[in-house]
Amino acid sequence: MSSACAKLIAAYESLPADEKQEVAKEILRRLPPLDFGPLNDDQVALAGDELAAMLQQEENGSQPR
Repeated sequence: MSSACAKLIAAYESLPADEKQEVAKEILRRLPPLDFGPLNDDQVALAGDELAAMLQQEENGSQPR
């Protein structure tokens, strides 16, 4: 990593959390489109399992109305 990049990261780390989020959004917005190629079946299954676990955790933590 160049010294300019290291300085940028150090400056980023010194920001409050809300400003870090704003900076991260702006950096991501400026990135070129990424192409990771097609997903294989194992990756799709893992993503589905993780999503199901997150939804189950959310459902278990919610209060009835």
